[in-house]
Amino acid sequence: MPQTTTFREHVLTVYLFLMSTRDQFMPLDFQDHLRQFCFDTTVLLALLQTRYLQPRYRIPKYGNLHTLAWAYAENSWSQKRFVDMLRVTPRVFNFLLTLIENHPVFFNNSNTPQTPVEQQLAVTLYRLGHYGNAASLRIIARTAGVAEGSKEVEKCWIDERLGFRGTWREGWVMYDGTIVPLFRKPGLNGDAYFTRKSNYGLNLQV
Repeated sequence: MPQTTTFREHVLTVYLFLMSTRDQFMPLDFQDHLRQFCFDTTVLLALLQTRYLQPRYRIPKYGNLHTLAWAYAENSWSQKRFVDMLRVTPRVFNFLLTLIENHPVFFNNSNTPQTPVEQQLAVTLYRLGHYGNAASLRIIARTAGVAEGSKEVEKCWIDERLGFRGTWREGWVMYDGTIVPLFRKPGLNGDAYFTRKSNYGLNLQV
């Protein structure tokens, strides 16, 4: 017999409550009561013997960032995985895409076309949603299915447009991870501020 789950217990409780209230407010004769008893017994056995009470969906596990993200966006039951990857819902992603897709920066006069705008946006959101080792150049490039060189070229292009000429680009002498404890748990999304040191705080990067 399959292991009892919380959802299974909830369904059984609801059905048993239905049986008790039905018998009180809808009294039946002997024959009807016997048929109803057989039906209830069949339902209860089915609930106990059925391994999965909810529909099961095949979750894509192959491909790179783009193929997985688009696959997760197709169904409402898998969109949480899309949010886990890109930190926004498919609806927000499409809205951002409509805001930037016609910008001149995404068009060039070269015979070699740019990477599709939706892929560039996906890589950017994925990078912004990760930190530490998970945000390294090699891991981002491998996850997104793009060349490491292309990410370095794009980074230099941004530095040129911003007029950056300093020597701190790679974060030399950076100290990351200092926890600033908070007085108490924040009222909005308070659980997100719980740290590994069993308090509530913010990470400070210098």
